[in-house]
Amino acid sequence: MLNARVLDEGSEEQSVIFTLRTLARPERLHLGLTLIEALITVLFMSLLVGLSLPNIGVLQDSASTAIALRRLAQALESAKISAISSGETVTLCGSANRLVCQGSWSDGVLSFIDRNQNRRIDASDQALNWQSMQDIHGSIRWRAFGNRQYLLLDPRGMMETQNGSFTYCTSNAQSSVAAKLVVNRTARSRTLRDLDPKDHCG
Repeated sequence: MLNARVLDEGSEEQSVIFTLRTLARPERLHLGLTLIEALITVLFMSLLVGLSLPNIGVLQDSASTAIALRRLAQALESAKISAISSGETVTLCGSANRLVCQGSWSDGVLSFIDRNQNRRIDASDQALNWQSMQDIHGSIRWRAFGNRQYLLLDPRGMMETQNGSFTYCTSNAQSSVAAKLVVNRTARSRTLRDLDPKDHCG
Protein backbone atom coordinates (compact mmCIF):
# COMPACT_ATOMS: atom_id res chain seq x y z
CA MET A 1 0.00 0.00 0.00
CA LEU A 2 2.78 2.37 0.92
CA ASN A 3 4.71 1.60 -2.21
CA ALA A 4 1.64 2.12 -4.40
CA ARG A 5 0.95 5.42 -2.74
CA VAL A 6 4.54 6.55 -3.31
CA LEU A 7 4.23 5.61 -6.99
CA ASP A 8 0.97 7.56 -7.30
CA GLU A 9 2.52 10.63 -5.75
CA GLY A 10 5.56 10.33 -8.05
CA SER A 11 3.44 10.09 -11.19
CA GLU A 12 1.37 13.08 -10.09
CA GLU A 13 4.55 15.12 -9.58
CA GLN A 14 5.81 14.16 -13.07
CA SER A 15 2.44 15.09 -14.56
CA VAL A 16 2.52 18.49 -12.85
CA ILE A 17 6.13 19.13 -14.00
CA PHE A 18 5.26 18.15 -17.61
CA THR A 19 2.21 20.47 -17.58
CA LEU A 20 4.28 23.40 -16.25
CA ARG A 21 6.95 22.87 -18.90
CA THR A 22 4.32 22.79 -21.61
CA LEU A 23 2.75 26.05 -20.41
CA ALA A 24 6.14 27.77 -20.08
CA ARG A 25 7.32 26.76 -23.56
CA PRO A 26 7.00 29.79 -25.97
CA GLU A 27 5.19 29.40 -29.25
CA ARG A 28 7.35 29.08 -32.33
CA LEU A 29 7.87 32.36 -34.25
CA HIS A 30 6.94 32.48 -37.91
CA LEU A 31 9.74 34.49 -39.60
CA GLY A 32 8.46 34.29 -43.21
CA LEU A 33 6.47 36.91 -45.16
CA THR A 34 2.94 36.41 -46.30
CA LEU A 35 2.06 36.99 -49.95
CA ILE A 36 0.30 40.27 -49.14
CA GLU A 37 3.32 41.58 -47.20
CA ALA A 38 5.64 40.68 -50.08
CA LEU A 39 3.38 42.45 -52.61
CA ILE A 40 3.20 45.58 -50.48
CA THR A 41 7.02 45.61 -50.17
CA VAL A 42 7.47 45.25 -53.95
CA LEU A 43 4.93 48.02 -54.59
CA PHE A 44 6.67 50.36 -52.14
CA MET A 45 10.09 49.71 -53.69
CA SER A 46 8.68 50.34 -57.19
CA LEU A 47 7.31 53.69 -56.09
CA LEU A 48 10.66 54.70 -54.61
CA VAL A 49 12.53 53.75 -57.78
CA GLY A 50 10.02 55.59 -59.95
CA LEU A 51 10.36 58.76 -57.91
CA SER A 52 14.17 58.66 -57.89
CA LEU A 53 14.72 58.17 -61.65
CA PRO A 54 14.07 61.82 -62.67
CA ASN A 55 16.44 63.01 -59.93
CA ILE A 56 19.17 60.68 -61.20
CA GLY A 57 18.88 62.27 -64.65
CA VAL A 58 19.21 65.76 -63.21
CA LEU A 59 22.27 64.73 -61.20
CA GLN A 60 23.91 63.20 -64.28
CA ASP A 61 23.28 66.35 -66.31
CA SER A 62 24.67 68.52 -63.53
CA ALA A 63 27.82 66.40 -63.29
CA SER A 64 28.28 66.46 -67.08
CA THR A 65 27.91 70.24 -67.12
CA ALA A 66 30.50 70.68 -64.37
CA ILE A 67 32.98 68.42 -66.19
CA ALA A 68 32.54 70.21 -69.52
CA LEU A 69 32.99 73.70 -68.05
CA ARG A 70 35.99 72.61 -65.99
CA ARG A 71 37.74 71.08 -69.01
CA LEU A 72 37.13 74.20 -71.09
CA ALA A 73 38.46 76.46 -68.33
CA GLN A 74 41.53 74.26 -67.87
CA ALA A 75 42.25 74.22 -71.62
CA LEU A 76 41.95 78.00 -71.75
CA GLU A 77 44.22 78.51 -68.74
CA SER A 78 46.79 76.06 -70.12
CA ALA A 79 46.85 77.86 -73.48
CA LYS A 80 47.29 81.21 -71.73
CA ILE A 81 50.24 79.94 -69.68
CA SER A 82 51.83 78.41 -72.79
CA ALA A 83 51.51 81.69 -74.71
CA ILE A 84 53.16 83.66 -71.92
CA SER A 85 55.95 81.14 -71.28
CA SER A 86 56.78 80.58 -74.98
CA GLY A 87 56.43 84.21 -76.05
CA GLU A 88 54.35 83.09 -79.05
CA THR A 89 50.70 83.19 -80.05
CA VAL A 90 48.76 80.05 -79.11
CA THR A 91 45.73 78.83 -81.04
CA LEU A 92 42.85 77.16 -79.20
CA CYS A 93 40.17 75.45 -81.27
CA GLY A 94 37.73 72.60 -81.55
CA SER A 95 39.24 69.49 -83.10
CA ALA A 96 38.21 65.89 -83.63
CA ASN A 97 41.56 64.50 -84.80
CA ARG A 98 44.16 66.39 -82.69
CA LEU A 99 45.76 67.80 -85.84
CA VAL A 100 43.41 70.32 -87.47
CA CYS A 101 41.03 73.01 -86.25
CA GLN A 102 38.15 71.10 -87.72
CA GLY A 103 35.11 69.63 -86.05
CA SER A 104 33.12 70.95 -83.15
CA TRP A 105 34.21 71.86 -79.64
CA SER A 106 32.15 68.87 -78.50
CA ASP A 107 34.70 66.56 -80.16
CA GLY A 108 37.77 67.93 -78.42
CA VAL A 109 39.83 71.03 -77.64
CA LEU A 110 43.22 71.49 -79.32
CA SER A 111 45.92 74.01 -78.40
CA PHE A 112 49.11 74.53 -80.40
CA ILE A 113 51.55 77.16 -81.63
CA ASP A 114 50.45 77.80 -85.21
CA ARG A 115 53.47 79.59 -86.69
CA ASN A 116 52.15 79.66 -90.27
CA GLN A 117 48.57 80.41 -89.13
CA ASN A 118 46.88 77.76 -91.26
CA ARG A 119 44.91 76.24 -88.35
CA ARG A 120 46.63 72.85 -88.60
CA ILE A 121 49.69 71.32 -86.95
CA ASP A 122 52.57 71.26 -89.44
CA ALA A 123 56.24 70.43 -89.05
CA SER A 124 57.06 74.00 -88.03
CA ASP A 125 54.29 74.14 -85.41
CA GLN A 126 54.29 72.94 -81.82
CA ALA A 127 51.45 70.82 -80.46
CA LEU A 128 50.60 71.66 -76.85
CA ASN A 129 47.48 69.87 -75.65
CA TRP A 130 44.36 68.05 -76.79
CA GLN A 131 41.43 67.40 -74.45
CA SER A 132 38.70 64.97 -75.49
CA MET A 133 35.13 66.13 -74.95
CA GLN A 134 33.34 63.17 -76.52
CA ASP A 135 32.27 61.64 -73.20
CA ILE A 136 30.28 64.58 -71.85
CA HIS A 137 26.99 63.78 -73.68
CA GLY A 138 26.23 67.36 -74.67
CA SER A 139 27.00 70.10 -77.20
CA ILE A 140 29.47 72.99 -76.91
CA ARG A 141 29.35 76.16 -78.99
CA TRP A 142 31.69 79.14 -79.07
CA ARG A 143 30.19 82.52 -79.82
CA ALA A 144 32.22 85.68 -80.18
CA PHE A 145 32.40 88.90 -82.15
CA GLY A 146 33.28 88.10 -85.74
CA ASN A 147 32.06 84.48 -85.32
CA ARG A 148 35.63 83.14 -85.47
CA GLN A 149 35.63 79.52 -84.27
CA TYR A 150 39.08 79.60 -82.69
CA LEU A 151 40.81 81.65 -80.04
CA LEU A 152 44.20 83.33 -80.33
CA LEU A 153 46.15 84.10 -77.18
CA ASP A 154 49.08 86.48 -77.71
CA PRO A 155 52.41 86.36 -75.81
CA ARG A 156 50.87 88.49 -73.05
CA GLY A 157 48.13 85.90 -72.53
CA MET A 158 45.52 88.25 -73.96
CA MET A 159 42.85 87.53 -76.56
CA GLU A 160 43.31 90.79 -78.46
CA THR A 161 39.88 92.08 -79.49
CA GLN A 162 38.08 88.76 -79.22
CA ASN A 163 35.90 87.87 -76.27
CA GLY A 164 32.89 85.60 -76.12
CA SER A 165 31.43 82.58 -74.39
CA PHE A 166 31.19 78.81 -74.55
CA THR A 167 27.63 77.50 -74.24
CA TYR A 168 27.09 73.96 -73.03
CA CYS A 169 23.77 72.15 -73.49
CA THR A 170 23.01 68.62 -72.36
CA SER A 171 21.65 66.12 -74.85
CA ASN A 172 18.87 64.96 -72.50
CA ALA A 173 15.68 66.55 -73.81
CA GLN A 174 13.63 65.77 -70.70
CA SER A 175 15.98 67.40 -68.20
CA SER A 176 17.93 69.77 -70.42
CA VAL A 177 20.53 71.98 -68.76
CA ALA A 178 22.32 75.04 -70.16
CA ALA A 179 25.43 76.75 -68.83
CA LYS A 180 28.05 79.20 -70.08
CA LEU A 181 31.74 79.84 -69.67
CA VAL A 182 32.19 83.56 -70.36
CA VAL A 183 35.70 84.58 -71.49
CA ASN A 184 36.93 88.19 -71.47
CA ARG A 185 39.82 89.79 -73.35
CA THR A 186 42.32 88.89 -70.63
CA ALA A 187 41.40 85.18 -71.09
CA ARG A 188 39.78 85.03 -67.69
CA SER A 189 36.61 83.02 -67.43
CA ARG A 190 33.53 82.84 -65.26
CA THR A 191 30.64 80.38 -65.28
CA LEU A 192 26.93 81.01 -65.59
CA ARG A 193 24.78 78.06 -64.55
CA ASP A 194 21.09 77.14 -64.51
CA LEU A 195 20.29 79.00 -67.73
CA ASP A 196 17.06 78.44 -69.60
CA PRO A 197 17.74 75.90 -72.38
CA LYS A 198 15.01 77.49 -74.52
CA ASP A 199 17.03 80.69 -74.71
CA HIS A 200 20.51 79.19 -75.17
CA CYS A 201 20.15 75.75 -76.73
CA GLY A 202 17.76 76.40 -79.58
